Order: sequence, then C-alpha cells, then structure tokens
Amino acid sequence: MGLIQRQGLKYSIVNWIGVFIGALSTLFVFPNALEEYGLMRFILDTSALLFPLLTFGINSITIRFFPYFEDKAADHNGFLGFLLIWGGISLCIVMCVGLFFKDPIFAYYGAKSPLFKSYIWLIVPAMLFITMNNILYQYSVNFKRIVIPSLLLDVSQKIILPILVIAYLYKWINLDLMLTFLILYLAAVTIGFIWYIIHIKSWFTRINFQVFTPELRKKIKDYALFGLIGGLGALVISKLDTWLVSTFLSLRINGIYSISAFVANVMEVPARAVLGISIPLISKYWKDQNMLEIKNLYQKASLNLLILGLLLFGVFWVSVDVFFLIIANSQEMITGKYVILLLGIGRLIDMATGLNNYILNFSPYFKYSYIQIVIPALLSALLGIWLTPIFGMVGAATATLSAVFCYNAISVILNWHFFKMQPFDKNTGFVIIIALIAFGIAFLIPFSLFHWLFAAIIRSGTFAILFLALIWKSKVSPDLNSTIDKFISTTLIKK
Repeated sequence: MGLIQRQGLKYSIVNWIGVFIGALSTLFVFPNALEEYGLMRFILDTSALLFPLLTFGINSITIRFFPYFEDKAADHNGFLGFLLIWGGISLCIVMCVGLFFKDPIFAYYGAKSPLFKSYIWLIVPAMLFITMNNILYQYSVNFKRIVIPSLLLDVSQKIILPILVIAYLYKWINLDLMLTFLILYLAAVTIGFIWYIIHIKSWFTRINFQVFTPELRKKIKDYALFGLIGGLGALVISKLDTWLVSTFLSLRINGIYSISAFVANVMEVPARAVLGISIPLISKYWKDQNMLEIKNLYQKASLNLLILGLLLFGVFWVSVDVFFLIIANSQEMITGKYVILLLGIGRLIDMATGLNNYILNFSPYFKYSYIQIVIPALLSALLGIWLTPIFGMVGAATATLSAVFCYNAISVILNWHFFKMQPFDKNTGFVIIIALIAFGIAFLIPFSLFHWLFAAIIRSGTFAILFLALIWKSKVSPDLNSTIDKFISTTLIKK
C-alpha cells in the first residue's frame, strides 16, 4: 500500500486543514445562522442528490472505463470530450423536464418558507456547476492526483461557506449577495478544475471514435444504466436525510442536522484518501484480472480504516458533552447529539467494510449491484418519510443508519458469494474489543475532578493513547505499526 500511503498522507493533510476550518465554523459560525445555513445546504445537497439523473450515469463510467481509453500518446482518445458531451446533453434533457414541473415544485416549497419561495431557483445554476465539478473531479482521480482536486471540490467549500455566513452575520452582505456569491464560487471551482487538468496536460477533448467498438459501446451503455440507478441510490442513502429534514421539518432544523452530520463525517477524511487512490487501482486490477491484489487491498483497507474510524469516533464521543459546552447556540445545537451518534456509527460501518461496493461495481457481476443499492435506497426513503415527521432529526438519522447497514451487509454477502472475498478477519473483532476497553477506561475518568475542558483533554487523550498503544503492541495492522515505528525512529529517537 505504498502508493496509497503516500497519496493518502498528502490528501489527509489537506483535508485535515479543511476539517479544522470546518470545525471552527461548526462551533462558532453556522449555529448563529441556522436557517440561512440550512438553505445553503438544501441548495447544495439537492443538486448533489440529482447528480446521477443529471448525467445519466456518467459518474460510474468515468473511472470504470478510463483504462480502455488511457493512452497519453493518443491524448487518451478524447475520453474527456466524450464525458463532457454526454454530461451536457443529459443535463439539458433533465433541466427541460424540471422546467415542466416548475410550478408545482415552487408552489409546494413556497408554502413551507418564504426563503424557499425566493431562492429555490438557485438550484438550477448550482446543479449545472456541481455536475461539471463532479465530472472533472472524477476524471482527475484517474491520474492518481487527488490533492488539488480535493482542495477544489471539498476543502474550498469548507473555507468559502463560513466566510459567506460571517459576512452575512456582520451585515457586510445581504442574503441575496450571500447566495449569489455561493453560485459564483461553484463557477470558480469549475474554472479551477479546467485550469488544473490543462496544467497536468490531460485536457484532451478530440474524441477518437474508432475506440468505440460495438462491444465497448454495449459495455458503456449497460454500465451507465447501472450507474444511473446505483448513483441515485447511493446519493439517496447519503443525502436524502437533509432533504427530508428541510422538506418535513424546517430550514432551521436542517441547519442543526447538517452541522451534526458534518461532525460525524469528520471520520471520513482518512477513508476518502484511501478510496481516492484505491478506486482506480481496483479498476486496473479487474482489467488485469489480478484477484490476489484486489483481495489484499480489500482487507488491508478495511482494517486500517476501521482503526482510524474507531480512533476518531472514540476521541470525540468520550468527551461529547464538552462539545456542546463550546459550540455557539448550544441549547439548540444539543438537540443534534444523537444525530451525531447514529451517523457516526454509520460512518464506522462504511469504514469497516472498506472497498466492498467498488469491488462488486467494477466486476463482471456489476449488475447485481442493483440489489446492493436499490433495496437500501428504498429502505432509506420509506423509513425517512415515515420516521422524520414523527421523530424529527433522530428519525432521519435512524433511516440513514439502517440504509447504510443494509447496503454494506448486501455488499459483503455478494462479494463473498461471487469472489470468496470479505473484509473481516480475526483482527477485526480484536480491534473493536481494544476500542471498547480503551473507551471504558477513559469514560471512568470523572469530569468533577477537573475543569471541564481539562477533563475532556484527559479523557480523549487517555482513550487515544491506550487505543493506539494496544493496537501497536498487538501488531494487528502491519501498516499502522510501520507508520508508528517510523514516527518513533525519525522523531522521538532523534530528539
């Protein structure tokens, strides 16, 4: 996993900077403008939720079929041009359909909130730029360049959104300007991606139609249909909750929910690094029929991600009450405490099962992924529609957790059935036991003996030290042991 470790380290450093900025925003900025932040999240998340429909499954073929076009001397056969034409045509079709239903959509949401009535139209330009940005991001990942694309797509948003909210809170700009700048920011990201792809000498749009053999065209068509359904299902599982909260509850409650979801999603930072590098490798290994490398990558990634997820979740949850003493508007924000717990458990399940869905999706049995994604997506939608009006934010989070568990359970079963691969071994259970022991010991430290902030540092620090020490001593992860040994030899011993 040398390549993954190198790129993952750079990616994680960049994203941890974004997480730090996002944490400050979560603590001190967004809680002071819950309704306005909820509106921004509704615009962004609705656009992301519609992305598979807007592109007719193009997101699935960008990485899956790049190895068939990859040829630097032949300008990668104009694969990028093919993606842009496909995306442009499908985007126009979907927007025309959307215009047909414009009146009932505006009438429904306009009755929910004056902000909806005034600004829901901004979803249209947001969809345009978010679609372009995701196509260009996926294309960039093919070159195993994930740092700058991550800066453009993810980290920049964590910087821009709080700046816009702060400017609004201090009355430097009004709500109209804040949302206008949001759209201009998305356009700037698109320009940034175009510049970057030109910079790495990969902007080739002249299509070589000779590459499109009848067999390849059929494969692309079949896989795109799968991508349309699968991509929509994946986004239903990951994004439907915020849409339901806005639709059934309010923009203000969606602000609380979105902030709580950000806290839970912090655990995904190391996962994104591993996935960003591993996904193209899985595609290549499948093309080469290298099953041994797929299996090794599968199990190593799952174990290491579980360790990192448990470390981050344990450090936070053992002192969770202190978080709500620090955060602005704490009396209102504490209503999202169990949203963080439920979504955090969902992130742990995702990390513990690692690359399972990508292994199946890129395999000759990818059509079975319809089962993998459709059942959890339906479960998410039905439970969300049922539970959100009754239990509020906790109901939406419960629906999401149920769908995540179902999705990964089906993925693991299908991978074992077809390839006799699964992400767990004896070390998986051992790591969970270690985490529970470390958490139990740290949780016994009473807050009453120290100032609350000092007590939180002691609790979280005790958990982290105990957990990492036991993981290192037990040698359950050679990759992690190698990293710790290198740190000790190059940092501590030299000093």
